[in-house]
Amino acid sequence: MKFARLLSAMLLTIAPLVAHTLPGPQLSTPTVISPVNPDQLRIFTADIATAPDGRGILAWAEGGFVYLQRLNADGTANGTRINANAVGTGEVRDVLVAMDNDANFALAYTKGFDRDAVVYFRRFLADGSPEAIEYDNQSMRPYSVVGLPECGDRRVGTSAPAMDMDTAGNVALVFDAAIYCGTVIQRNQAVYRYMPKSAPASEPLAFASADATDTEPRTRYSAVDIQGSTVTIIGTGLPAGNQTLTLFRYNGTVQQNTVNVATFQARIFSSRQLAVHRSTSGTATAVWQAATFDGQTSTFSAPAVRMRSFDSNNTALSESPVALVNGSELLGLSTEPDGDYAIFTRRENQDAWTIYRFSDAGVAGEIRQGTNVYNNGFWQTVPLAISPTLPGNNYAVLYNRSDTDDSTLLHVLRYGGPQGTLKLDMQLSRNPIVAGADDQIVLRWISNAIGPSAGGTCQSEFNLGSSLRAPTGQQNLGTFTVAGDRTYGLLCGPGDLRQSVTLNVQSNEQPLPTPTINFTATPANLQGNATSTLSWSTTNATTCDASGEWTGSKAVNGSETVGPFATAGSRTYTLTCRNQNGPFATQSVDVTVASDTTPDAFSFTAVTDSNPSLDTQSNTITIAGLNAAAPLSITGGTYSIDGSQFTSAAGTISNGQTLRLRVTASAEPGETVVATVTVGDFSTNFSVTTRMPDGASTAMVDDVDNNPVEFMSSEGTLNNLRTVATPMGAPSTREYPNGFFAFNIDNVTANSTVTVTITLPADARPTSYVKCNADGSSCADFAGATFNNNVVVLTLTDNGAGDTDPREGFISDPGAPAVTPAAAPGSASVGGGGGGSLNAMLLPLVGFLLWRVRRKAG
Repeated sequence: MKFARLLSAMLLTIAPLVAHTLPGPQLSTPTVISPVNPDQLRIFTADIATAPDGRGILAWAEGGFVYLQRLNADGTANGTRINANAVGTGEVRDVLVAMDNDANFALAYTKGFDRDAVVYFRRFLADGSPEAIEYDNQSMRPYSVVGLPECGDRRVGTSAPAMDMDTAGNVALVFDAAIYCGTVIQRNQAVYRYMPKSAPASEPLAFASADATDTEPRTRYSAVDIQGSTVTIIGTGLPAGNQTLTLFRYNGTVQQNTVNVATFQARIFSSRQLAVHRSTSGTATAVWQAATFDGQTSTFSAPAVRMRSFDSNNTALSESPVALVNGSELLGLSTEPDGDYAIFTRRENQDAWTIYRFSDAGVAGEIRQGTNVYNNGFWQTVPLAISPTLPGNNYAVLYNRSDTDDSTLLHVLRYGGPQGTLKLDMQLSRNPIVAGADDQIVLRWISNAIGPSAGGTCQSEFNLGSSLRAPTGQQNLGTFTVAGDRTYGLLCGPGDLRQSVTLNVQSNEQPLPTPTINFTATPANLQGNATSTLSWSTTNATTCDASGEWTGSKAVNGSETVGPFATAGSRTYTLTCRNQNGPFATQSVDVTVASDTTPDAFSFTAVTDSNPSLDTQSNTITIAGLNAAAPLSITGGTYSIDGSQFTSAAGTISNGQTLRLRVTASAEPGETVVATVTVGDFSTNFSVTTRMPDGASTAMVDDVDNNPVEFMSSEGTLNNLRTVATPMGAPSTREYPNGFFAFNIDNVTANSTVTVTITLPADARPTSYVKCNADGSSCADFAGATFNNNVVVLTLTDNGAGDTDPREGFISDPGAPAVTPAAAPGSASVGGGGGGSLNAMLLPLVGFLLWRVRRKAG
């Protein structure tokens, strides 16, 4: 016989909802954890936590000490109890444990009261040994006393802890911190500490704080959920008057946002009356136990468990809190391995425990299943904690039961979840299992349902025979020499709750068929930030593996989204699928990303006060939105990439590189120089305006078309700036699109030279400046004018060139920016032969005659 391959299948059945109040489906009988001193009073502070594989940790306080008991996957005790050597003085309370995927766990508890209260924290390995030498004393951490009166006897009392640990071992710890001066409380704070597995823990972060207005100590209570760096907290206000619940969200140590959950007139006395769950989509669900206050009778109603959910943007998914169940107490909330969560309640004055399950994406009020899972009829039973264990939504319940008034025992009881969904888990291949002749086959099954037959057994079917089977077991089916299909089934639970698996045995001479693969990428060609969906289906394949641009094991049928991509180019995705360890097939698809050389929009901040002729640099921007190098060009300036030398030559720039521009400022005050840079198809400007000189005077006036015009003198004070009618002596060989202006400059230095800068509308392009005498009878081009696009600079001298005011220290200057009109088509130019020359000679004469007529008419 050849070496046998061991194939196994697992039959997994889960019982549906059962309409009775007897114990739910049990995987094991209760495990009794005897305290060290069983004759002392009952234990009221204990907690249990479990890993996905079913291993767990139980912690309880007794006689001023904290004890630990590790649990096996079936709920039985693993070794002897461990004395956790609780430090501090006083009574132990608020015992909490939390466990990660590897069964490492954390312990927190409170010792003492008021100013002597201390919250202690410590991590432990899965074998029960502590990670740290000492406990972390939260009262010895730094807390803010800013704003508090001076005190020579200041202490911090920490209490009311809440704790959660995610699958990787990251911990979020919240607690109340009360700052005392002597025995008088000064400030209450709700404090959060982020404790990642592989990095130092943060110092306390106060997410709520209030200074005391009296000497009454008050405690804030909280609940917390952690998933990686995402932390969700629900916390109470100070218990005076109306109670307020607030939801806080953190990313590590950074607070994201808050939202009010509910306000009601009641008091919450313990962190165990609060719970919070965050789904994978970001929905946060707050759960709490509270009673309604009746103002007429001044009494509270029976407690009720309420809940309210908020989406990832903190928008409430219900207008008001939803009452989950009335007349009941909140036992806790547990997140299951598949992301679903369950809320556990206990009916007031009864030992009826109820599980309400919700899907991970469920909202408040969506009750999937509810069932009483335990009712023993003894008033002495005190439920303490509950936790998810094995896959299949099973739970471990920790309760405290006394058969007499003088003794106490802790019990751990395992329950199957109330879901009625059938599941099939194949360990080495899909259903049917394909095996070769002479292969040894072992069939394994597990069920958390009570079977319908005698003693809770299950009924086997088909090729498994017709016999009674335990809900959990295995059978060696041996080897097969005859090819063919065989089906094995099991009936476990009330109704038609069956599971079956098919075994396909092939002869040695019958080769395994070669797999086929249908593999596509849609779309195969991408633009910009688009994505592509890879889809594949196979036949005769049992496993698939990815290579090329992707890696890892893949399902034999499925789809996956790839992209968006940071760079352009072609990418090849390869899928290789096998039939058992035999024949295989390989297929590849290409996803091509087109070049995108248009960057995300960017801009440069204009400089408005540069010194004259100064090389002025822009702010630095980072190019984004490209997946290939983009062409770059500039006009009116130079550029630098990643701090390199400035240049005006065309070049290229890539995504993530930085860009800075440089422009030489104008020598003229108030003039703007603009550089235009183009990256790919996108262009933007960087402008630099030369600042006004010290002591300059400016004034504004509208031209003949109501466009604003700015005048600036380098000295003195501009006065009486105005537009005037075109003087009689204005040359007709010029056009004056902005009209004539007149102004005075007072208080200039006698006989000094003053520059006047005139900024016209942006489209103005004057070629000369015409100045006139005081009465406008004589006008001519002014030689002291310079031009730069729409800017005219006049150089005037007191009692000299350009000044019509004879007083010293005063300048008067009527004039206008002018342009020389283009010659009309077909006409002779001025100064040419024939009529053109005559026209040039007659025009001044006609102007003079018109001026004389106007004077007489005046």
